[in-house]
Amino acid sequence: MESGSEKRINDETRGHIDLFLAFLKGTRHYSKKTIEAYKVDLLHFEDFMNRLEVDDLKEIDHKTLRSFLANQVTRGYSRSTVARRCACIKAFFKYLVESQVIDMNPATTVSFPIKGKKLPRFLTEEEAVTLVKGPADGEPLALRDKAIVELLYATGIRVSELCDILLGDVDYGNGVIMVMGKGSRERTVLAGKYAIEAVEKYVEELRPRLVEAVDCSGGSLFLGKRGRPLNPREVRRVLKKQSLMIDSGNVTPHTVRHTFATHMLANGADLRTVQELLGHKDISTTQIYTHLTLGEVRKA
Repeated sequence: MESGSEKRINDETRGHIDLFLAFLKGTRHYSKKTIEAYKVDLLHFEDFMNRLEVDDLKEIDHKTLRSFLANQVTRGYSRSTVARRCACIKAFFKYLVESQVIDMNPATTVSFPIKGKKLPRFLTEEEAVTLVKGPADGEPLALRDKAIVELLYATGIRVSELCDILLGDVDYGNGVIMVMGKGSRERTVLAGKYAIEAVEKYVEELRPRLVEAVDCSGGSLFLGKRGRPLNPREVRRVLKKQSLMIDSGNVTPHTVRHTFATHMLANGADLRTVQELLGHKDISTTQIYTHLTLGEVRKA
């Protein structure tokens, strides 16, 4: 049976966790997926605290936090999961200090680097050119599918960002598109001549026929064959079909995003520019794309 002390520990800790998660959502504008992952991480940490019978957040020091991470490794969690839990704990205790819940931050010296991180898969420039040639002109949705592939490769946007584009977000004259990224952060991407031309042709010649099927598009740029806004699953099917033309296996939207970033760096773009175009909050996320020759990395 749970003692009164244990119940008080749970309630107090969970209260701070709930306030922290609300802070991430309302002030930091973290994505729903990240907040859900952090919630799980902190519940694991709360459970660890209870098993140690720690009754006050002020009692936790850096040794306790390192013991928690070691415990997670022992329990069989992947290095990436434990690294995320480390990041979560650091953010949580920083928040507690800023909220004056605790005086000293025990997480400042705690780290858990990921070793041997797998490099993202990307296409060669020749494969990318073959991919964006698009489907045969006779196919019913050829104009839409070509516009999708051209836009993904030209901008490196996420599949969710592509599906959320509205008609009014496209500036055909200047070749730019407004997209809504993670954490509701809006940014401008440069689409380029070929992608803009493909989108414009799709909008003028095919989209009106799709809208006629059922008038509930809500202004979405890309529609399915029944006139409804396109979803990420349909975009993945488009790319899977297009990838049959090359020998690199199944191509996903993230493969195209990796390809965009790699080709940008290989052709002289600097990391800060690629970071901005990809919508990365931290440049350390962008640095994974520097899997080029040593000379190209030094130049970037």
